[in-house]
Amino acid sequence: MSVHSQLTTHHSPFISHFMIVIIADDFTGAAELAGISLGYGLKVSLCLDGSLQGDADVYIVSTDSRSMKKNDAVQAVKSATQVAVQLQPDFIFKKTDSVLRGYVADELNIQLEVLGIDKALILPANPSLGRTIRNRQYFIDGIAISHTSFAKDPEFAIQSSDIAEMLGHPVTVLNKGDKLAEGLNMVSSAAAIDEVDQWAAQVDASCIAAGSGDFFEALLKRRYKKYAKPGSPVLSNAHVYVSGTSFNKSVELIRYFGSSYTAYMDSGMMADDSKPDIWIENAVEILRQHQRLIVAFDETISSSAFEAASLRIKMAERVKMLAGQFTIDELLIEGGATAAAVFQAFGMNCFEPVYEWERGGADERGDMLITVKPGSYDLPQPIRQKYKLYEDV
Repeated sequence: MSVHSQLTTHHSPFISHFMIVIIADDFTGAAELAGISLGYGLKVSLCLDGSLQGDADVYIVSTDSRSMKKNDAVQAVKSATQVAVQLQPDFIFKKTDSVLRGYVADELNIQLEVLGIDKALILPANPSLGRTIRNRQYFIDGIAISHTSFAKDPEFAIQSSDIAEMLGHPVTVLNKGDKLAEGLNMVSSAAAIDEVDQWAAQVDASCIAAGSGDFFEALLKRRYKKYAKPGSPVLSNAHVYVSGTSFNKSVELIRYFGSSYTAYMDSGMMADDSKPDIWIENAVEILRQHQRLIVAFDETISSSAFEAASLRIKMAERVKMLAGQFTIDELLIEGGATAAAVFQAFGMNCFEPVYEWERGGADERGDMLITVKPGSYDLPQPIRQKYKLYEDV
């Protein structure tokens, strides 16, 4: 049975037995596609440990490979793809970072090898979110990406806006009307949803589709009908917002509007083992007073002084310690690698996605209710209101 079929027929998802597997390089990307799938009435299972569990229409595995060393990342994706093939899905999608951070080319090449096919079509742009490609150049809200905060990413700084240079690997750049070549193919233009739809029409059994949420949705809507979104759930008390992102907008919003609810982690906590006790006392007091808490790094933490992975682990450890002192009803985690670190600290592996707040912000039901979102995406409106963020914007 082929692991790829064209998404061309329109059925009710409750009649079709079509099975999709998504392999994502971080948890927020996995959650984003889980949210999109929910919008089409599909049942979703999302796991971290490389397994595909439960009874679902869409199985998603988050490899967290973007946070690994390259060899480990390739091996994680290879293993996940081998597991996916055993499930005999009709379609496999590779979720990459929408701005091509990570080991996109290396991971796709190992997938081509495992799947026994020779082409990959990469479309990373999200025009619906202002992330577009025009004439081989990548833009964020009309600004060349190399002139945005992504140029200062602590792990994958983006120094060029040319898509081939962003990928950092030989690639065939396709213009409209071009046929896919062997190996990796990248689109030259995806400035609007209709262009994304046109590229999606080229996906068939001879290639693997890879890239953004918009690209995945373009493939999904070739088969399924979008459903009306249900009403928003009510946020619980004892809500904790964990922000592990270095993205400027989130950092500044918390600093200027969220100080009343924030327990900052500073550089002293990285070296002094007595600091966590003081921090926990402060965090618990904020929760008791306000029933909400933001966990974030302060200005003494810089990516040049500390390894990003060690910072995430320290933050995850503090959140785990906090949960031992105060019952947390809900978590919002900002940043896919941060989410993976928190889940590892709590021993959480598999989740049932249950609600999409906004694009990129989805609720996952595990041992507690958890919302995850990419650091560069806006916060869902109910979260902004709960923490009085964006109030002057």
